[in-house]
Amino acid sequence: MSSFRLPARSSSRTFRVTVTAAAAIAAVAAIAGLTSASGAPAPAAAQAAAPSGSALEWVAVKSADTQPKTLTLGASWVTHLEVHQSEDGKPGRTIGDGSAKCSVVDVTSQGAITQCQRVLRTAGGDLALSAMIDRFGAGPYTGDSAIVGGTGDYAGAGGEARITLDGKLVRFTLHLDR
Repeated sequence: MSSFRLPARSSSRTFRVTVTAAAAIAAVAAIAGLTSASGAPAPAAAQAAAPSGSALEWVAVKSADTQPKTLTLGASWVTHLEVHQSEDGKPGRTIGDGSAKCSVVDVTSQGAITQCQRVLRTAGGDLALSAMIDRFGAGPYTGDSAIVGGTGDYAGAGGEARITLDGKLVRFTLHLDR
């Protein structure tokens, strides 16, 4: 754990602020999502940025996944994705890669509730997403995600995404508001 000191208002006392393990893990996950394992730049083939208010249809294929077979409270995992343009819901031309960092935030009698941060990376820029998705039953699992930002062609992006988790495939319908 790391800490730093802030001056007190009107006394010589200091407040000690401790960075929690959860905050440190979140920071590492956010940084890890922005580069590949090799540190290589984003793949060259990319789809052009969509105009404001339009939708992008992408399909990702999981290339690495540490998700445990049984989802228990607090379980966390990472996933690396190959991102493609969607061709009738199936992977088409490769346009980039992506990552996800997920944690189980609750387990109910119906199944697990997960929170995931995702980064989708193309040559044109990155999109960052944040979501909670119920994983009830056998799947596929579908939920809404906030588009919380972007870089490059997607700088200043916001909006919503519809995500469907279907085995090794992850389908994204991205509605960008700029």
